[in-house]
Amino acid sequence: MKYFIALTALLASLCAKAQDNAFFQLPVIPDELQTLQERSDYMVQHYWDFCDLNKAFSSRDKMADAFDVFLSFMPYASADTVYAEVDKFMDKIGKKPENVLFIGELAEAKLYSDTAEMQSDDLFVAFANAIVKNKKVDKTSKLRYQHLANVLTASAPGALAPKFDYTGLNGEKGTFAVDSAKIGTILFFNDPDCEDCRMARLRLDTDILTRRMIDGGRMTLISVYPSEPTAEWREQSAGYPASWLTVASEDVNDLYDMRVMPIFYVINPNGAILLKTVNVNDIIDIMARLNQRLSPSAATE
Repeated sequence: MKYFIALTALLASLCAKAQDNAFFQLPVIPDELQTLQERSDYMVQHYWDFCDLNKAFSSRDKMADAFDVFLSFMPYASADTVYAEVDKFMDKIGKKPENVLFIGELAEAKLYSDTAEMQSDDLFVAFANAIVKNKKVDKTSKLRYQHLANVLTASAPGALAPKFDYTGLNGEKGTFAVDSAKIGTILFFNDPDCEDCRMARLRLDTDILTRRMIDGGRMTLISVYPSEPTAEWREQSAGYPASWLTVASEDVNDLYDMRVMPIFYVINPNGAILLKTVNVNDIIDIMARLNQRLSPSAATE
């Protein structure tokens, strides 16, 4: 009962927010819909029922607020409903490319940007793909959304990690590929001039359990500088741990999402991406769990 009350209160707060920001009539959720998902599904499906989308864009500020509220129900709705309604909404506004691109800007700011409060790559890709499919949007405007959708899809958890060519500290050339004999691979995209990257490197290098996994050859850590291998980069990176593979790659920006750095990709022995994270603590926690699982004491328990 407490759980149901909490969910009801949550939905009520969302509806109140919607009402406060509404410049058109909002749907009334039928009483027979009891669960948070059912009620959220209904709001996502019927949110624009009473909105004249031909006129609504005349007030960009109000439309931006309405779109923000529309998105706010989506984390609680079913995935099938959300993606279906994104397509329906984008189709409804599709005859006016200026409106489509305005929504694209909002979706990028609210779902994709590094300051987005509701960051969701999958949901942003749904909007981006709808823009790319729209025949009235010019090709130049589509390019950015096509690129972002391609990168986010190719580097999403579950996808096979894209291969890329690289140059090592000593000028040696190579192509990234996972070592199937090891537990996994960590791609650590970073820049020597980035302070957060420097702190992440320090955390990884000084964490005993992380060093045990990498120095012991159970995990591979590849530090990737996403740019050309300059003399300055070689000098700055010379002190990186010897057990890491430290490389530079000019083309990797087109393959992996790096809107924030540092960013880590954890890849299994079969080459599939298991995790994408900007938090070095996630990597340290994984190393701790692996150490615990692989320790002799754990094996005898």
